[in-house]
Amino acid sequence: MKNIKIAYWIITLCTLLGFAISAFNEIAHSPKTFVETTQGLGYPAYFLTLLGTAKIIGILVLLVPKYYRLKEWAYAGLVIDCIAAFWSEMAVGNPMASIKSVVVFAFVMLSYSLLLKMERGVNESYVKGPSVTNAGQKIV
Repeated sequence: MKNIKIAYWIITLCTLLGFAISAFNEIAHSPKTFVETTQGLGYPAYFLTLLGTAKIIGILVLLVPKYYRLKEWAYAGLVIDCIAAFWSEMAVGNPMASIKSVVVFAFVMLSYSLLLKMERGVNESYVKGPSVTNAGQKIV
């Protein structure tokens, strides 16, 4: 369980760092991000602020302990972001740029699967609890 938790946090923090950098560039309307999104993909300028804000909310939800159901919604949002990024790049004829969204998608899904393993471990230990024999000794 400890190894799963360590792997979860390493993968999740790497993933969230990428999303945080992206969110900062979108909210700050950095010149490169602004040009790529508005001119390259054809999205309106206000979409950058909306997308960056949604990413920040998702990041915060994933950093807060517990609240597994809320975390699932955050993961759904990140998956939708990856799919939209992939589809947008493909739609404008830039398949090489869409590779990045596939890699990010893989990180998001790995993080989510580790979260499910951690949740399953927490639920199993809650349901089972320590077993005790007639003599009062714990069974390991």
